Amino acid sequence: MTIGQLVLTLILSLGVPTIVYFVLPQLISVRSNAYRPVLALAGLLFLVSWYLPSPLVNGEQTHFMTHFVGGGLFTATLGAYILLATKRTTRYAWYYEAAMLYALVSALGVANELFEVMLYRVGLMPAGISDTSWDLVANTLGAALGFVLYKSAMRLWSR
Repeated sequence: MTIGQLVLTLILSLGVPTIVYFVLPQLISVRSNAYRPVLALAGLLFLVSWYLPSPLVNGEQTHFMTHFVGGGLFTATLGAYILLATKRTTRYAWYYEAAMLYALVSALGVANELFEVMLYRVGLMPAGISDTSWDLVANTLGAALGFVLYKSAMRLWSR
């Protein structure tokens, strides 16, 4: 890993969660801090994901776990925060919530892959971008697991 890649990793792994923590509540006009721990958990997932080892997929080195945790579980936790903080948890059927999460993880996943293309073009991703499909699969699987965990937690807390 080059110095440039190390610096970029540190900036992104710390910067993105910090920005999300302070900006997202403003974007969705949430004044209450009641659900900030959920947002902090999302940030922690994103931070940790950058430093997890990932398995080979089809014999190729990927960042599968980074995308599973930092793409999927992170996005599912953001979605849970948005639903909880805006008091929309009981307003929608589970399949609407699942569709909203799928749209969110898809949008953020594509934005991330476009960012990776830019990094590749400027030489900060020497390993290439051939794992894009697996990254999107990992994002989606992580979001699906996060959704199941969220719905399970909501069911347990509502008892």
